[in-house]
Amino acid sequence: MENVRLKQLQSFVGKPFSGSPSPFAHWLNGTVVSVDNKSVEFQFLVRKEMTNPVGMLHGGVISGMIDDCIGVNFFILGLEYFYPTINLNVEFFNPVLEGETLLVKTQVMKQGKTVINIKADVIIENTRKVVAQATSNLVISSIKIPY
Repeated sequence: MENVRLKQLQSFVGKPFSGSPSPFAHWLNGTVVSVDNKSVEFQFLVRKEMTNPVGMLHGGVISGMIDDCIGVNFFILGLEYFYPTINLNVEFFNPVLEGETLLVKTQVMKQGKTVINIKADVIIENTRKVVAQATSNLVISSIKIPY
């Protein structure tokens, strides 16, 4: 059976992901870098409105980037039911400044019948410095995905 969601995301490689149904994803304005059946990679430009009072990328925005990419990673699995995030554990290592570009790569680590574990790595594109790493668990719900 063809995975239509995976094919849709693959059609955005090298472009901003304007196909997302999420208003938050549109605000983040991520560009799809790569995608396969178990992982995604997005690129994000850090804008002024994403920074904290001292000019560094806000930790909540980093966490939001991670969570959004994890959601996309889940979506391309092509499953019938929605799996909401039940936890998101983020560790921060290096600051990011306005104008820098981040890469967020997520990967399914374990896909069970009721729980999916996904990890994420966030790096600064030009220096390859690790900004953050995260793990998340998603659990099956009774909500059918309509598309």
